[in-house]
Amino acid sequence: MNKTLVAFASKQEFNTLFPQISAVVAASTPVSVGALYDVTVCGVGVLDFSVNLASQLSKHRYERVIMLGICGAYEGRDIQVGEVVRVDTEVVGDMGVQNAEGHFIPWGELIGEPVIYKGDSPRLLPLRLASVRSVVGVTVNTCTGTRYLSLRRSGMFNADVETMEGAACFAVCKKFGASVFQFRAVSNIATDRDTSAWKIPEALAALKERVLDNL
Repeated sequence: MNKTLVAFASKQEFNTLFPQISAVVAASTPVSVGALYDVTVCGVGVLDFSVNLASQLSKHRYERVIMLGICGAYEGRDIQVGEVVRVDTEVVGDMGVQNAEGHFIPWGELIGEPVIYKGDSPRLLPLRLASVRSVVGVTVNTCTGTRYLSLRRSGMFNADVETMEGAACFAVCKKFGASVFQFRAVSNIATDRDTSAWKIPEALAALKERVLDNL
């Protein structure tokens, strides 16, 4: 067993980068990729990802977890489709309450203190990974599908990108004492939903070149 676990959310992401390894097998137990690292698939969304990652970390000892995947970038944040970023902090963007007027109140605002999930310092990474652009993420259960919601979420949380698992990954790894880092490649701009404009294969190719090939 290696010291580093590379975790993916979706089988699609995993299959593209590791076509020689069964995603079904990697979802049930970590698979070693030579002497470099182990890989696993934990499932899409906060619930599946956190439960399955916690299960893996309870059975196997890892010093470091690196989460890889794609993400959507918010408008006006000067982030391009295909760009690889390191998500260093996350908030849960749709956890909160709705008031009687229909306005959303984030959980952190409700309790009077920010609820922020953090990765470890990039100083623990080799320079080629520490130099990847740092961004702020929002973990959501429902992906943005309108420009209005994109601007709303980006402004409310001063966020650059949105994910569906980042906060969960940070929280679980902290609980198990493993250092944790999250790298994402931007596959689309999170605005009015238009899947024809998404560049998933290109984003994953960039992720492999910038991160996987440099672990």
